[in-house]
Amino acid sequence: MADNVGYTPGTGETIATDDVGGIHFQKIKLYSSTDGTEAPLTHAEDDAHDSSEHGIMGLAVRTDAPANRSGTDGDYEPLQVSGGRLWVSPLGFPVTVQTDITRPADTTQYALLDAISNSTTAPTAGGFTLTGAARRSGGSGIITDITIASSADPTVKLAAELFIFNQAVTNVNDNTAFAVSDTEIKSLIGVVPFVMFDAGNNQFAQVTGLNMLFTCVGSANLRFLLRARNTYTPASGEVFTVTAKILQLD
Repeated sequence: MADNVGYTPGTGETIATDDVGGIHFQKIKLYSSTDGTEAPLTHAEDDAHDSSEHGIMGLAVRTDAPANRSGTDGDYEPLQVSGGRLWVSPLGFPVTVQTDITRPADTTQYALLDAISNSTTAPTAGGFTLTGAARRSGGSGIITDITIASSADPTVKLAAELFIFNQAVTNVNDNTAFAVSDTEIKSLIGVVPFVMFDAGNNQFAQVTGLNMLFTCVGSANLRFLLRARNTYTPASGEVFTVTAKILQLD
């Protein structure tokens, strides 16, 4: 049978159309097959698979470092692949963030519930920062573990608490009574108590299984303050290193 059926308006073959506002648009079925056979490119839900059927290849763009390719949010974009694998976002992006606090050059003993800070008159504004706790400003994550290391190795080890906030708060002078305002306490996401143990030349603490969900406010960072839970005698210039292990969620 010859290909290409002729058509004369008013006679001959009927052409399937769709009437849109008095204008007829010809309906077309998509097929991909050898000459004289049919192989539809679309299927109804629950159609059985047939290995002889054809399809349309969906192209993706090789991108070794994924990035936005469109002009603005809401635009269409191609899928991006690298090494034959499609780029997707996992449920959690694991990161480790760390901050040092160097306390003043004195050995003044802390009273119970005193603040541990880096100055007796002008501590770091906004509290101490866990930079990049989230992937973006206003982002969320889950703190899974926290470690606290100290450069000192006193006979009586430190017992303390880590107050973690989702935004900047007023820092507290070292060796003064710890206090936060009624407004700032609302930004507290959790308190992590810990007791240091002897690590030979220094002291260390690890707190696991925290499962502490947070959403940053105004940045991608968390802030924290330290409070003593015993009458601890520090070393001059003692350095506390706080490390947080985080699963970033968005």
